[in-house]
Amino acid sequence: MKRVSNIGIHIPSNDENYIRLDSISSLSETDIAIFSPDLDSTAYSSYDSHYSRGVYEGKTLYNKDSSSKILDHTKHWQSELLHFVENGGTLVVVLCKKQDFYIYSGTKSTSGTGRNQKTTEHVAPFTNYNLLPFSSVDFASASGKTVYPNSSLVTELHNNFKDYFSFETYIKSDVIGKGSTFTTKNKDRVLGAALTLKKGFLVFLPNVDFEIDKLTQYNSKTDKTSWNSEGIKLGKLFLNSLVQIDKVLHQKQDKTPKPNWLSETAYGLHSSTATQTKISKLTEEILRKKKEIADLRNELAEQDSLKDLLFETGKPLEKAVIKALIILGYKAENYDDGELELDQIIISPEGERLIGECEGKDSKDIDVSKFRQLLDGLNADFEKEEVKERASGLLFGNPQRLTSPNERTLSFTAKCQTGAKREQIGLVKTADLFLVCKHILESGDQHFAKTCRESISLQLGEIVKFPEIE
Repeated sequence: MKRVSNIGIHIPSNDENYIRLDSISSLSETDIAIFSPDLDSTAYSSYDSHYSRGVYEGKTLYNKDSSSKILDHTKHWQSELLHFVENGGTLVVVLCKKQDFYIYSGTKSTSGTGRNQKTTEHVAPFTNYNLLPFSSVDFASASGKTVYPNSSLVTELHNNFKDYFSFETYIKSDVIGKGSTFTTKNKDRVLGAALTLKKGFLVFLPNVDFEIDKLTQYNSKTDKTSWNSEGIKLGKLFLNSLVQIDKVLHQKQDKTPKPNWLSETAYGLHSSTATQTKISKLTEEILRKKKEIADLRNELAEQDSLKDLLFETGKPLEKAVIKALIILGYKAENYDDGELELDQIIISPEGERLIGECEGKDSKDIDVSKFRQLLDGLNADFEKEEVKERASGLLFGNPQRLTSPNERTLSFTAKCQTGAKREQIGLVKTADLFLVCKHILESGDQHFAKTCRESISLQLGEIVKFPEIE
């Protein structure tokens, strides 16, 4: 049974294996150590005997007592962690937020003589990552909420705990190579890695936070907060995931890499050659299936893009509206000549020319700001020499876009509706547009599509009500 110790980080459990960061505890009985250099878990203080908080060059300056302890604990953990890993342990470093501060270095200088003599106590810059002994790894600050797995080693861990991971710090090192396990989306930052160090392993993980309300419970009688059953269950799953990662790492280490000469014909086995042939054929088939799946996913994404009418805003909503207008029989496209940019220029089969603008709101009505933008676009378009007749306007609105359409209560503001009536601009709810387009796609009813176009033309100046779907 692997013994796991967590230093400076609370993991949902009975905390029997928790070790304070501001201590000189030993890891001699530990197999897997989880280490977070988070000084918020310590009793270090920046306040002096006069209750005045220490600040130097805008950063925290720990008091003399805490500065001394920080230096002692840093020396201890650098030695302890290096000894632990080099002798076969697996050290998991949780990349918490990098903290830059100052400490009293313990050195001083004097100037002047006699009564004018002045003593200056020196301070030095420090970070919480000085607690680690790995000089070949640099730690830099950057934050974000989403991390991406970059190795099968951590796939299961990510699947189970992606909602608890974030990143506060990333790592830079020439020794990482192909050892990165977590990255940012575009892979420009390494957020995790698994490295071999003599007999042991060094594993970096993105920041993980379990200290949230849903995993804890408060006892008003004792005035204490503890882990609830859901938290304990999650903590056990997390620890077990790290044990499995440790197991995989050690299995890779224990197995001697095959020498190149084993591939020579003299050492070939008929049975393994036949199996290898089967593997090759299956691999080719898998690659074909993967391509088919990729093509189908692209097709599905294109088909599902109409659903963007229900919940999107910005460019995705613009594209979905263009798709919907084409289903209704219009010609529609974005317009941008470098001076004038319009969400849609729309031409009906009947020859009517319209200009569209789109707006999505998380939890509000569609207001007059987008209406004014559409009006400006209509006027700018009409000023063009080649335009002989002023286009009609359509404002496509997606209010309460994150609420189910059946539960929405908002629409276009009263001011927006008044302006639309004055300027004869049609107001179209994109959720309504989705329903009629869905019917046309699935029924092929082009007569209904024409009826929808007629409804838009006849209801300029109002909120468009489409024909009932039979």
